Amino acid sequence: MQKMFAGLVVVMVLTAGSVFAGPKWEINSDSNCWMQLGVLVQPHFLYTDDGTDKEDFFLRRGRIILSGQAMDGVMFFVETDSANAGKNGVPTAHVDIQDAFIDVRLTKCDLGEQWIKSGLILLPFSFESRASSATLLGNDANAEVIKLANTFAWRDYGAELHGNLGDRFSYIVGAFDGYDSAEGTKNPEASLRLTGHVALNLIGKAETSWFFNQERLGKGAPYFSIGAGIDQQDQASLTYTSVAGSTNKVKTITDNEALVVDFQSGFQAGPVGMTLNGGWYTWDNVSFNGDTAFMELGAKVKQAQFIGKYSIQDADSKDSVEDYTVGLHYFLKGHNARGGVEYRWGDSPTTVLVGLQFLL
Repeated sequence: MQKMFAGLVVVMVLTAGSVFAGPKWEINSDSNCWMQLGVLVQPHFLYTDDGTDKEDFFLRRGRIILSGQAMDGVMFFVETDSANAGKNGVPTAHVDIQDAFIDVRLTKCDLGEQWIKSGLILLPFSFESRASSATLLGNDANAEVIKLANTFAWRDYGAELHGNLGDRFSYIVGAFDGYDSAEGTKNPEASLRLTGHVALNLIGKAETSWFFNQERLGKGAPYFSIGAGIDQQDQASLTYTSVAGSTNKVKTITDNEALVVDFQSGFQAGPVGMTLNGGWYTWDNVSFNGDTAFMELGAKVKQAQFIGKYSIQDADSKDSVEDYTVGLHYFLKGHNARGGVEYRWGDSPTTVLVGLQFLL
């Protein structure tokens, strides 16, 4: 164990001095055509107090990212991922195309820009569900409170309109299919899935990037965003339940309805950079019935950051699950080279999570 941690520290230190934004190629300066390549690597070590295998070292994310612009107003993004390679003793993981979309600008004026995106897209339901994995406040996303049905890593096939109206208001609204997989519950007869999120910036400018920047490292002006989102699909899921003592199965069709009210804020309080993140969700789908919520805080001084989090999962048919997390992170070179250790306790199993991140 000590050798493993020593190795991780050495890799982190050696990498910190050489990390950079991925190479960018200008293909045609007249048409503003370019491509950029990036790599995201996040090794994790997880210790679970009462687990069968208490210690687990795995690659949480291993992504190759290609983005670019075919011409002014026509952009694209493709990303692969080897998620959780080595987790639970499984030596390999599938390399999946996790994002693949084209984004075309419809209008551009003093009021703002309006775009239409199509492909395999991160569902635009909440600040948390569309946050960039490279700019998370903690070692990982707050996945315990996200109960989206029929998705692939919170993604789905479809199209969405997104943009801003002035500096303070942004929106994303889309129509999706409901992700279908061999082990999934997608109903072939389901209606279109409608998902969207609106955000109002009471302080600062609305963010309109593809992925929400959760931890901005004190860069930019102070901001405070409040949002609301919806995810809805009639007859979304089809499941079968065996009947005791019989070969018959009962077919059940379940709708999908989810709502969220959330917020995100960042500001400087003297030498301390503060980040606040939270949301309240209500779910009624094949994955979960009930409410979830979380509140997360980050306090950063120079390169060190303390984080604290509270989350609750309140299912209609079960007792609520409340958990608490504290952690300490260190940024060697911003998000390009960072590491952190987090301790979680509460109703879920007690864990220690060590995470490193290298973004090239």
